[in-house]
Amino acid sequence: MNMRFLYNLTRKAIILVLLISVALPAEAGRDDLHMRTFKKAFAAAGDENYEEAIALYTEILEQNPQHVDALTQLGICFVHTNQELDSALALFHTALSIIPVSDKFSPFGVDLQRTIARTYHLEQRPREALSVLKTLRDSVTEADLREEIAAEMKQIRNSAILLKNPVPLKITNLGDFFNSDYDDHSPLVSLTGNRIFFTSRRPAGRGAQLPDGQFAEKVFFAERNQKGWSKPRVLDEFFSRTEHKSILSLSPDGNRLFLFKNDREGKSIYVSDYMNGEWQEPEKLPYPINSRWDETHAALSPDQSTLYFTSNRPGGFGGLDIYRSKLDAYGQWGEPVNLGPMINSELDEETPMLHPDGQTLYFASEGHTSMGRFDVFYSQIQSEETWTEPVNMGHPINTPDDDFFFVPTLDKSQAYYASYRFSENVGRSDIYKVEFDSLYSGSLAVIEGTIRNSGDVPVEQIRLLVSRDSDNKQVGDYRPNPANGRYLLFLEAGENYTIEEVTPESAEQPLNIHVSDQLSYDKTEQIVMLQDPRMAAPLKPGLVPESGNYRKLAEIPRNLEKLQARLDTTFTIQVLALRHYPEVGFWFFRGLDLESVNALEGRDGYLRYVTGRFRNREEAEQYRTRIQQNGRFSDAWIRAWEPLEELSEPDNSNKISALQTNVQ
Repeated sequence: MNMRFLYNLTRKAIILVLLISVALPAEAGRDDLHMRTFKKAFAAAGDENYEEAIALYTEILEQNPQHVDALTQLGICFVHTNQELDSALALFHTALSIIPVSDKFSPFGVDLQRTIARTYHLEQRPREALSVLKTLRDSVTEADLREEIAAEMKQIRNSAILLKNPVPLKITNLGDFFNSDYDDHSPLVSLTGNRIFFTSRRPAGRGAQLPDGQFAEKVFFAERNQKGWSKPRVLDEFFSRTEHKSILSLSPDGNRLFLFKNDREGKSIYVSDYMNGEWQEPEKLPYPINSRWDETHAALSPDQSTLYFTSNRPGGFGGLDIYRSKLDAYGQWGEPVNLGPMINSELDEETPMLHPDGQTLYFASEGHTSMGRFDVFYSQIQSEETWTEPVNMGHPINTPDDDFFFVPTLDKSQAYYASYRFSENVGRSDIYKVEFDSLYSGSLAVIEGTIRNSGDVPVEQIRLLVSRDSDNKQVGDYRPNPANGRYLLFLEAGENYTIEEVTPESAEQPLNIHVSDQLSYDKTEQIVMLQDPRMAAPLKPGLVPESGNYRKLAEIPRNLEKLQARLDTTFTIQVLALRHYPEVGFWFFRGLDLESVNALEGRDGYLRYVTGRFRNREEAEQYRTRIQQNGRFSDAWIRAWEPLEELSEPDNSNKISALQTNVQ
């Protein structure tokens, strides 16, 4: 099965999910008294208007409790709405008891019993599900049917094992601020945790309500500041008319959104760039990414040189497979390569996401050791062509139902994903945050910079080749943002690296940097450590650029009360937070009034750099908008002064570091 609830574009008769034929049951035709009502109910269910279908099927059963087709279809509606699975089982068993014994292994009887097993499976009752399927397998003779039943039994056995060995974690519903009475799914959270994008079928604008009671999918966006999350708003730039669009992934620098759209050629992948403060009209990715077949998901590697995407084009291993395509030296996408049988099974694979560590691929699969339908797996890349055996993420992340679109944070301690199945659901599909007990054992640093481009060549042709000095291994082929030339590097802390900026025709002077442990990401602060290896620390001793454009922050002891007396305002803007006070070049503060920049040493071990003093939030908002116009300080946030004062060291040991002003 494909991702029908995520890409809800052409779905009609989803009764197939439960193996019951979508053809109108023959029983309905024989019961003239209820035929018209049954047809209306069947059509409503086909349009996913389950509320109307349930009411109509219930009306039939009130008049004829023995109506087998109404019993069966009402149970299916209960399953599809993720409610009353016990009631659905009761309806199915009643229908099974009514049909003649000779019909129990007819096509309808077999489908009904497989549906019963499937519902037990959804209820996480594997023993009962296996019992039904075992009897069924031993009673049918068709080889293909026995093979299908055996595959179902394999998934249920996987489920039994994983249910007995749950993964310790905490799952939290993001609440009605993000979740609605409609489908909300596909959450994407920025590296800093301060921005979230998601897809929702809630009402927005003038779009008409669809037959299933929901609205066309729209992309929503919200930001977080010290007061909490802003109200999610629809990204109108993506919707010139009423149409479905779903977000797929966010580039590492947060400036490219990949989207899914069902266009004239079928299911296709689009991309929108964030330029001059606005998201641009999505453009369809060219061949060979999109084809005349279905392409349903895409995500960039952390160095933005490789696109991982899904397609059912010929030559795969079955259904939707995961492919990768690399940018060539001129910025064009190369011929896609199938990731091979270690990743791709004979069934569908979906939603590939490569973690910023550049090694861990998260994806969903109906194959491998799935509990049933789509489960989330991860695999580690071993070389350009080989991967480790996929590992099931376990229960409760995975269930017998569809589970995918798993997006872990930088340190792998948290993730966001959507699900139908929890009792905390606000509406239909809701967005959840997952917190793991064990943290990522690695230590990644996020480094931001801007290309030199002394040759003035197209940005699309510039590459940053990053090699680890300890083993001379290339760890990244980074591509800068074509709009502004900025880039993000994701590097293991505690290592020395060589960075080369190259084009098809030339190369800049290599740069050696040292990424200290102090620059590693710390999830408690949720701030990205911003350093520019082209101009500033963290550099190896003796490799500080000779340019006068580099300088350190000098720590000058100040008295907090004295500084507070100078402040006649209540708001400031935080632009950076660092642990252990690594050296920072003044390049980082380009675009700011240096006299207004101060650093506050906190009790929690962080040095927070703030700029400006404002009488009210409106003034602070205006200043933040101005300093962000050139694409920098995207993570700056407005803070009230009083909490910073409470967080800072006592007067007798407090240090407020000011920038030196005598450096040219």
